Amino acid sequence: MADGELLRHVVLFGFKAGTSADEVAEIVRRFAALRERIDTVVGFEWGTNNSPEGLAHGLSHAFTLTFASEADRDAYLPHPTHAAFADWVGPYVEHVTVVDYWAQAEAP
Repeated sequence: MADGELLRHVVLFGFKAGTSADEVAEIVRRFAALRERIDTVVGFEWGTNNSPEGLAHGLSHAFTLTFASEADRDAYLPHPTHAAFADWVGPYVEHVTVVDYWAQAEAP
């Protein structure tokens, strides 16, 4: 890791049919709250897919958590608060994809 680089943890959800807008709003609220409850999370963003390309494969919501190091991310993954959220959200999620990467501002 070079100075200033940040580790991004991207989580993409596709929800099961029948998941209501109110349920999705509660999922977003609880996911966002992880930043306040787990001190290794230094940033959180989320949004809904609006790509016109038709390549989302059923994924509708994107969440990006930012960490300063792999050790911080590794502490987050088994954290009891994260585990409780993952267990709680499971019944609503049809598809999930996770990608982690070191953010790069320029090509090598």
